[in-house]
Parts: sequence; C-alpha cells; structure tokens
Amino acid sequence: SALLPAFVAAADAHAIVTILEGDGALVRESGRYALAEGVRLRAEDIVETGPKTGLLRIEFKDGSIADLGPGTSVLLMPRLSTPKRDKRPAALYVRQGWVKLTAGGAGKAGFSSPAYDAAEVEGVVVAFVDAAENFAFAESRPVVVTERNGDKPGQNLPLKSGESYLRRGTDKPVSGARPPADMLERMPRAFRDSLPSLAQRYKDGEMPPKAQRTVDYEDIKGWLQAERALRAGFVARWKPLAEDAGFRQAVATHMRAHPEWDRVLFPEKYLPRPAVAASGPAGATGAR
Repeated sequence: SALLPAFVAAADAHAIVTILEGDGALVRESGRYALAEGVRLRAEDIVETGPKTGLLRIEFKDGSIADLGPGTSVLLMPRLSTPKRDKRPAALYVRQGWVKLTAGGAGKAGFSSPAYDAAEVEGVVVAFVDAAENFAFAESRPVVVTERNGDKPGQNLPLKSGESYLRRGTDKPVSGARPPADMLERMPRAFRDSLPSLAQRYKDGEMPPKAQRTVDYEDIKGWLQAERALRAGFVARWKPLAEDAGFRQAVATHMRAHPEWDRVLFPEKYLPRPAVAASGPAGATGAR
C-alpha cells in the first residue's frame, strides 16, 4: 500500500527490539508490520504484543530497557499536548498491559499512562495498566507514582523499594504496601528473570520489519479513543485513512470518543458563515 512508508534508517532509531518470544506488531504511520528481533524503532512507533506473547524487549539508546508482557500496547516518544508545567515522562506511553522498566546506567527512566505516570525511575519498576486496574511495583530503588485526574496531574505517591501502588476501579488507591499476592501471581513469568542487555548483538545489522497491511479502525481504536493529550496528534497522522469508507463509517459511529475527527469528516460544518451584505433603508436615495 502507498500508506506503508519505507523503514527508518538506523541513524533515526531510538530503540531496538532485542527479544521476542511470540507475536509482536509495529504500527508506524498508517502501516502495520510484524516485528522481529533486531528491528529498530523510532519516535511515535506503536508496539503491541499478542495475548500469548511471552516477552518483547525494547532497549533504548540511553540504556534503559522496557520488557513487555502479553496483551500490551505502548507508544514510543509520544507527543503529549499538555501544559508546560505538567511535565510527563515522554520516552514511553503505556496504554495497556504489563511493562517492566529498567533504568539504564546513571540515567533515569519513566513512563506515562492513562491512569498514572511513573517518573524518575532509577532502578526497576513493574507496571500493569488497564481501564479497571492499575498497579506499580518498585522492584528496586524508590519510584514516584503520579496519578492522573483527567488532563491534570493528581496526587504524588512515593514508593520505597519493595513497595507497590494499586488502584482497582473507583476504589481509593493503596500504596506503600508489599505487592498483593494476586498481582505477583499474574505478573509475567519472564519478568522474574534479570536478563542482560542484548543491544550490542544488533549494533551492526539492520532487520526490517515485515510489512503486512494498512491499519483499519479496529487496529488503532484504543489509541483513537485514548486520553485527549494524545488524540490531537493522531488526527494528522491518520487523516489519510478517512478516505476509506469503512474507516469513515467507524469513526462517525464512535465520534463521541474522539470528537476532534468531526472536523475531518464534516469540514463543511466548520466553514465561516458568508457575510450578510449591508444595505440602506428601503426607498433611500442618494443626496440631491
């Protein structure tokens, strides 16, 4: 398809896939690709794992590592439309699923998500993000969890090493305690191992992802209906898809979830109203 762009050159890469056990997909611009070990990733790439994926590891230029569990969807270096005073971690956005984030070297890592952000990560944090349940575990070194209140930051909840944060549904958050047994049981088994960096293995070669097709509405539905800070950037990115009748119909059906698309589908509603010609009183004549 003409919508599938050429693969990014190595110089533009911000990260690389170094471990893939199971299925992994990449959404770049409007194209969907199959991932493989050695594929380089760039800003605004969406990486997703299948329901049975064992582990997908992303290693970043700064040495930080993001291990993804099954059923996980993340966005690299997202464009977040937020006020300057609301400084959110910008390297990784976790829309849903399991992520184990390990800071690299002397640097600090972090991620954003719909329900909470984790900034200033110096060690290892394990996170689960879902519409009904959100969890963070400071496996090593302290972590600060900042809850999100819609478009605004909420309360800061500092976690010491070994402590966790958990919010289920509309319940009050529980923080500062050991991780609940059920969350430890559900945690992907691959997260229990501490694997060394494998980035050097792929420093010279370049593995292109396998192009599959142009995305449809269902492929990107979760992102189109994401929080407002993310959605604005997706309009320009996926506007060409509106030429497809099926995509247009799906967007129109779910317009309340992403109202910014109304202008794309129905531009005539936003045209300036024609000026009304001014006229003098009826029967008026010029001066004699």
